[in-house]
Amino acid sequence: MKNSFRLLTELSGNKENLQALLFLTLGSKYLNLTHNALEETVNSGNVHMVVSDGNLSWDEYFQKTKWSDFFIIEPVLFCFYHGLELTLKGLILLVDSKEVKPVHSISGLYKRLSTLKKVPEDIKKIIGKYVTENNDSMVSGFLTENKKDIDGLYESLRYPADKDFQSLNSYFKFHYQEEEALEECKEILLDIRTLQSHGTKFYRTCIQG
Repeated sequence: MKNSFRLLTELSGNKENLQALLFLTLGSKYLNLTHNALEETVNSGNVHMVVSDGNLSWDEYFQKTKWSDFFIIEPVLFCFYHGLELTLKGLILLVDSKEVKPVHSISGLYKRLSTLKKVPEDIKKIIGKYVTENNDSMVSGFLTENKKDIDGLYESLRYPADKDFQSLNSYFKFHYQEEEALEECKEILLDIRTLQSHGTKFYRTCIQG
């Protein structure tokens, strides 16, 4: 089990695989940060209402809720989707280095990945769960309310308005989900570790083949 989770930087590859290796490694670090944050969210119960026998100070409230969705979810999701983008590019580079363009269209990257027969289906399935238009992940409600597609998610997680400051984003669908969000967080935690493990094994197969 331990070998499956070794950092990709510990693995050796030829010069042609270096670019893919760097994308996969950096992507894995963004996924690690996402995992660490959401693990704290799960462990703390994702609460926003705190019951106390006496007066609760702000510091006490913050300590009990600092990992809850209404405090951290937007930057955590940005890290998650950036990690997925880098992983997609790394996987594509690993199979066909000529097919990656300097774009941020995560749906386009996934569409390309889905055509590569060499990439294991379990990897495609995990990533597809979060980047396809009919996904039922925790971002689907936000996308529907704000009339955005998955490619518009990046800007929405980075900035609260469009480039012209004419349209403001509503983040309410992300907040105060409490127990409802916990199962989704747990699923993301499992998917991140599975993706990292299977991605590492696939990388080893490619450089050894």
